[in-house]
Amino acid sequence: MALLEMDVRPGGAWRKCMRSPDGADYCRHGHYIEVAEPERLVFTYISDDPASNPEHETVVTMIFEDQGAKTLMTFRQQEFESVAARDSHQFGWGSCMGRFAAYLEQSA
Repeated sequence: MALLEMDVRPGGAWRKCMRSPDGADYCRHGHYIEVAEPERLVFTYISDDPASNPEHETVVTMIFEDQGAKTLMTFRQQEFESVAARDSHQFGWGSCMGRFAAYLEQSA
């Protein structure tokens, strides 16, 4: 299953579902808190995984700074329930950022 729904505006909702190579579905959702083009994007992040606390949300802040021919992106996700919960996000976000960087390089 692959699903992506985005209503990118303050108060708008987003939802995504991805299927891993082993067939497990990973679904997440949240809402946009701040959309300030082109400098800042802030949204909540909630896991639909029954093994996690479905009531707990983290806040993701992305800041984009013009660096001439490049853009500096600062990424922050905060208010995890535990160090283990925080650490579990490193692979996913790291993989996402790595693929994004590769895409930008090949698009240049």
